[in-house]
Parts: sequence; structure tokens; C-alpha cells
Amino acid sequence: MIINKKSSLILILKVLEEYTDEDHLLTQQQIIDKISQLYNIDLERKSVSNSISLLIELGYDIVSIPRKGYCLLSRLFDDSEITFLIDAIFSSKSISGKQAEQLANKCSSILSKYKRKNYSYLYKSEEINRTENKDVFLTIEIISEAIKNKKCISFQYLSYDENCKLNYRYNGYRYIVSPYYLINNFGRYYLICHRKKYNKIINFRVDYIKNVEIIDKEYIDIKTLEEYKNGFSISNYLNDHIYVFGGEIIKAKFLINNPASISYIVDWFKDNAKIYQEDNKIYAEIKCNENALYYWYMQYNEHFIIIEPISLIERVKKSAEDILNKIGAVKKYNFRK
Repeated sequence: MIINKKSSLILILKVLEEYTDEDHLLTQQQIIDKISQLYNIDLERKSVSNSISLLIELGYDIVSIPRKGYCLLSRLFDDSEITFLIDAIFSSKSISGKQAEQLANKCSSILSKYKRKNYSYLYKSEEINRTENKDVFLTIEIISEAIKNKKCISFQYLSYDENCKLNYRYNGYRYIVSPYYLINNFGRYYLICHRKKYNKIINFRVDYIKNVEIIDKEYIDIKTLEEYKNGFSISNYLNDHIYVFGGEIIKAKFLINNPASISYIVDWFKDNAKIYQEDNKIYAEIKCNENALYYWYMQYNEHFIIIEPISLIERVKKSAEDILNKIGAVKKYNFRK
């Protein structure tokens, strides 16, 4: 129990921080009731009014809306900045999961209790995100609002030209999608969404998205898609798309050259991989997006041999032949010189 009524200034600030934002306001009477409930102190309306005026003079962004009440509008960090901070914390490999959770809770504590619930659609992956796109905070904020309210978005998309400069793809063509999730994968944000034109889930790099807008178009709920009629799991989706590539999910079989290499499979695929012994040899069966699996194998090919499917074998074989041809061409060029 707090006895000193002079502490009302701090108590009113704490109530405004915890229970108000632009969508949630408290009247003077509701503030009085909250303080009585939480701290067992009875305040007068005049005391509340005087304290709020003083807080405003001290620089706190408190707004008053007639017949609705007061709210603390801006905080030390805004929503998108908190998103980045929490994402960076969870992406760190040098701290435990519990430490990450504690730090994330400290960061989000400056938000209202209602805002702290708005991070369930943001999933974290491995590296801290870095981008030079100055609009990325605003882009994430707009997309997050669209996800929360189940609204379609429209945006233009960037790509690099032959001079390594970013230009609008297709002369500024505007994509229209139903957004579902924001994820951070290997240092880049991706938007997982549905594009009605192709009637499937696709991914976009958030730092390539420009001029995003929330629009009034038919929103396709992910639960209505035939592919996910039995439910959609973001965790399963990320496990199936380790590089956030689109494409068909396949099952592949690999011969493991060295038991020490099993860790590479577990690190990347975990429950999406089955490792077993047969005829004194070690094999792995992996379920994954084919494009992602191809690039993964190109990175770790010295440790494994592809057994199936034949489509993946032929794709790797062609790439190997192309690499040899290019090396051969370079050797001939150097020899002539």
C-alpha cells in the first residue's frame, strides 16, 4: 500500500503507460478507479487534472479527446522500433532463450498492455536484420496494421539493374496481396502473403517493398485456401522453406559420408529430417522446398550424396557441368593471354 498522496504524479503516469494508447483511452474517473484498485489511494479529479497538466509540461505526449479521455500517445520507442529490437534480441546466438525472453519483455514494457499483444505474427530466425532502406520501419508498420485488420495491401517492388542500382520492377507495377506474416530470415525481413493472380502463397523481401498502401480489396483469409484447409502452421512453413523460396515441397534421400556431418542436417531441418542406418550406411530423408534444398546441397555437397529424387540429381549435375565449363573457358582465356 502506498500512503503518500504526493506520489499521484508517478502513479498517474504508470497507469497511462500501462493502460492507454491511441486506441485505448481512460477518463479522469477511470484513472481514479485504476489507482484506487491498484494502489489503494483515493484521488480527486482536480488532482488528476493538475498532474496530467504537469506531465504535459514535462514533455510527455499525453492527448485528451473530449468525452473519451486521456492517452499517452508516444513512447521512447515506437511500435516498429520495438519490433526491430525484439527481433534482434531473439536473433542473438550469444544468449539463452530465457535471457532473450527477459530482455524482450523489458523492451516491450514501455508499450501499453494492449500493444504488447500485437507481436504474435512476427517470427524470428537467425541473423540480426540490417538494411539501408530508410522506409523499412514505415513499411513494416503499415504491413503489420494490415495483418492485424486482415486488409489487402498494394505496393511497388524494387530490383537491381545491370548497374547494381535499385529500380522499380515492371516500371512501377503495383502488386496486390493479402498479407499474413512477417519473418526475419538470415538478416532479411520477408512478407508471407497470398497473391490472387496466381492463387498461392508467395514471399517478398520487405526491404524491396516501396510505397505500400492498405487498400479496399477482397482479402483472402489463409484458412480458406485449399492447400491449408486443415490449418496453416507458420513453423512448418518456415521449416519447409529454409531459404524462404517458393516452390514444391519434396522428399529427398541423402547418403551421409561422415557421421559428424549429421549436425548440418539437424541444424537446418530438425523434425523435417529422418536419419537412419541401412546396410551399415547412414541415410537422411528430408522434406523441404526443392529450391531451398538445392541451394542447401550446393553449400554442403562435400558431406552428402543425393540418392533421390532424380529431378534434384539432374539439377545438381547440370550445375556442376556448367561450373566446369565456365572454369574451362577461363583457363583457355588465361592460356591465350
